[in-house]
Amino acid sequence: MSESSAFDPYRSPSLPEVPYAGKQTAGRPGWLTALCVICIVLGALGLMNSLFGAVGAAAGPALQTMFQPKGGTPGFPAEMEQAQQDLQADMLDVQKKHLVPIILALVFRFVAATLLLAGGLWCLGLREMGRKLLIVGCAVALLFEIGHTILQSFVMMDTMTAVNSFAEKMGASMQQGNNAPNIGGFMKWYMSAIMVVQIVVMYGLSLLKAALFTFGLIYLQRTHIKALFK
Repeated sequence: MSESSAFDPYRSPSLPEVPYAGKQTAGRPGWLTALCVICIVLGALGLMNSLFGAVGAAAGPALQTMFQPKGGTPGFPAEMEQAQQDLQADMLDVQKKHLVPIILALVFRFVAATLLLAGGLWCLGLREMGRKLLIVGCAVALLFEIGHTILQSFVMMDTMTAVNSFAEKMGASMQQGNNAPNIGGFMKWYMSAIMVVQIVVMYGLSLLKAALFTFGLIYLQRTHIKALFK
């Protein structure tokens, strides 16, 4: 009687009671991996930009003077050549005017890029030091993006003044002996449009990077993310 009550052919056998582990995941979440990889890439690019920027700030004026043609170019109008030389001189003046902030920005970029690169690499290994380092890196990089955007705004304003002067000189030289009296205005409008596009792109990229670093600061301090690190 006990055996028949224990076994019922019309009843499906019961499964053993074990803890359900269907939603348990191991390793890094996808958002954490993406954040680390992007920070590593930005850090590597930042280091390269810092090194190239330092070389350009140190040797750029000397190289530009070295390769600048001393005499006139055959077949090239003297007015246009003078306009190009004036533009080069104005661009050197802009660089000299902002040289100290540019150098400080290069140092700031180097520090932020190093923190992002090292923190991103260690975070991929789920090391607690890497998480803390990446938090500091995101904070430093966010401050850098804000300061660098402000600096580039002033540099762009001075550059636009130099470019507008160059466009006016080029337009005046091109319309000599030409029946196109508005060519100077067109040259100025064209150069200004290019500068505006560059400014918009610069602000757009800075905004995206600032949003990424803000996300990193918040995401890396969440409880379930902190629990992954040892």
